[in-house]
Amino acid sequence: MPEAIALEGLSIGGISACVPRRAIENAGYGRELYGNDLDAAIKVVGVERRRFADAGVTALDLCVKAALSLSEYADFDYSEFGGLGFVTMTPDFSMPNNASYAHKLLGLPPGSPAFDISMACAGYPYGLWVAGMTANCAGKKVLLLDGDTHSPFVSPYDRSTSLLFGDGGTATVILPSEADAANIWRFDFVTEGDRMSLSAPDSGYRNRVNAESLEYETFPDGSRRRRIDLKMDGMAVFNAVARNVPASLSRLMASDRLRPEDYDYLLLHQANLMMINAVAKKLGFRDERFPTSIGKYGNIGSGSIALNICSEMRETVEAKHSRVLMSAFGAGFSVASASLELGPCTVAPVVEY
Repeated sequence: MPEAIALEGLSIGGISACVPRRAIENAGYGRELYGNDLDAAIKVVGVERRRFADAGVTALDLCVKAALSLSEYADFDYSEFGGLGFVTMTPDFSMPNNASYAHKLLGLPPGSPAFDISMACAGYPYGLWVAGMTANCAGKKVLLLDGDTHSPFVSPYDRSTSLLFGDGGTATVILPSEADAANIWRFDFVTEGDRMSLSAPDSGYRNRVNAESLEYETFPDGSRRRRIDLKMDGMAVFNAVARNVPASLSRLMASDRLRPEDYDYLLLHQANLMMINAVAKKLGFRDERFPTSIGKYGNIGSGSIALNICSEMRETVEAKHSRVLMSAFGAGFSVASASLELGPCTVAPVVEY
């Protein structure tokens, strides 16, 4: 069994989340597409409503507002920070990166680094890993922003994606701390190199956007989508999750020399309720140790774990420390899992944009 990757002397100092004000109710949104099957479809994905950003509002806007909310709530001074990382697959531009402009807007010192991590749903543990190494190296706080706006490229006529995805942004402060030298963060990663099961075909430089990319195509299940839209093979994704996520978390538990009952919480990427319930059940985590918020916000991508903490665990995380397992997974096919202590730390209320 491969050894988990370990980081020492770190803690999370604060977490915040921002979602768009506009709420989409799936009970009305999906009736034309799903007909009498709508209620069953909503039950499977577990999404009653999602948040959609207005035209022109981006992941950068949502994440910066989350960071400003956190600084107001906890009195963080970003001019003293040692760097900023931004996890997103929906940047404002292909060039320049999101992190550089967020760095300016939030007033970080010019001599500190600003970097993007181009990840889909597995991005939050990746962000904690890279930002944690940056904080250790700089000996200063590091700000991790994580968010996406899926709504512009999710087809309302696609049965595999139309009820699932929403928009949101988050901010997390990582602290280097000698006092927390015993708090070892452990990480486990899985990468299968799958390019097809979850993708946006005409969204980069391999297949450049052209006039045909904007035309709707009809598929055998009756779905319609453009080549710039997100496409998902739901069964392939489910099988990849079942194959990799419990195994990844089991490797972390073995590295910790702990059993499921020794952890306070299991925090999973809010991908699909049936899918994540299956993972929690297989590992033996009951509902009270497995918070979910997918019903309120939908799948917002890699920021969903941080949003879930702000939405469902705020009082607990502010009041005491908890030992948590987390795992995020998605396009790539990528899995990133972590074991760490969370809290007591500042958790700001979820704000709206």
